[in-house]
Amino acid sequence: MNDRKYRILHFRKEFEGNLPIFINIVKGIDNHRFDHIICYLGNNCGLSDTLADSAYEVLYLGFQKKSLRFFNPRVICRLVKILKEKNIDIIHCQKHKPTMYGTLAVLIFGGISVITHVHGLSRTRSAKRRFFNWIILRFVKRVIAVSDSVRNDIIKSNWNIDPAKVVTVKNCIDLGTIDSITTGRRDARLKLGIPEDEIVFGTVGRLVTTKGQTYLIEAFEAVMKKIPNSRLVIIGNGSLSKKLQTQVKKSGISSRVLFTGYRKDVLELLRGFDVFVLPSLAEGLSIALLEAMASRLPVIASNVGGIPEVFGNSHCGRLVPPNDSTALSAAMVEIGLLDNNHKKRLGEEGRKKIEKEFTADVMIRKIQDIYESVLKGDE
Repeated sequence: MNDRKYRILHFRKEFEGNLPIFINIVKGIDNHRFDHIICYLGNNCGLSDTLADSAYEVLYLGFQKKSLRFFNPRVICRLVKILKEKNIDIIHCQKHKPTMYGTLAVLIFGGISVITHVHGLSRTRSAKRRFFNWIILRFVKRVIAVSDSVRNDIIKSNWNIDPAKVVTVKNCIDLGTIDSITTGRRDARLKLGIPEDEIVFGTVGRLVTTKGQTYLIEAFEAVMKKIPNSRLVIIGNGSLSKKLQTQVKKSGISSRVLFTGYRKDVLELLRGFDVFVLPSLAEGLSIALLEAMASRLPVIASNVGGIPEVFGNSHCGRLVPPNDSTALSAAMVEIGLLDNNHKKRLGEEGRKKIEKEFTADVMIRKIQDIYESVLKGDE
């Protein structure tokens, strides 16, 4: 490789807010070696964009969701124009549609390497998706999986893919952001309106079927019988919000369950939890779990997807079978009734695991190595 500066186009479906992982990648990759341009299929939704505010070039192709319901060749035309005008070397795609359109645009324009990033399990879930992948993945230089379980799923569900070009780069977090939080347990509980003498189990995530909150609510109903001063806090919103609140009401535990909705201050609210619970039915690699462990909370999580890779051999909490509210409630009671010193030791073990394997620096270095490898033409 020569010493010129290379240009990366980060191609995404839509602006989903200021995602810490994405911001860490763009800002962390050597800016003396690489320029970064961000491009979205959709429109500027008017939300504040940290990268745009930091003087990174951000482009919007302006396509509505309904215009992308079927194949839209206008996307390729606009994208080819950008690739040419911006002198792009690598297009780093997130999710299926950007990967499909990005690869087809590169096939027309030529001379650019395509990388795609896969964040979850069962992304090749239909015959149509398998067909498109059969066509486009042969032209993709690298497929980045956020966990080994996601990598194995990609290889298993795409029979023609070369396993050598599917690489694992685990999701990581910026410990500096977490350590900068000055909110303590008392202040966090004041924010939540929860007394200091309660044992708080908390979870963070979209309220959707795969996150398993319905099993958590079932489990908590049993936990209350063993720990009367317990409380469940559910942070997040989603399509199951009303259904889950109805479930809580019918169970007669409304006074002990708090739905906060979407919150921007999640890292602060974590300081008010005693135990973090992740009851997912499927999970690539949960950022919420990493943040809870980095915040020194004991954790209970489903033994699915990339979650066991996060736990490893560390004694930071308990893994339980998915779809099993009985096993989940037993683990919650066990951890919840531990004395504070024991909980603290579990939390410290989790923190050590994050510091060793899941810091942003580790992720950034691996992704930059992939960029360098692709540019050198390594297969």
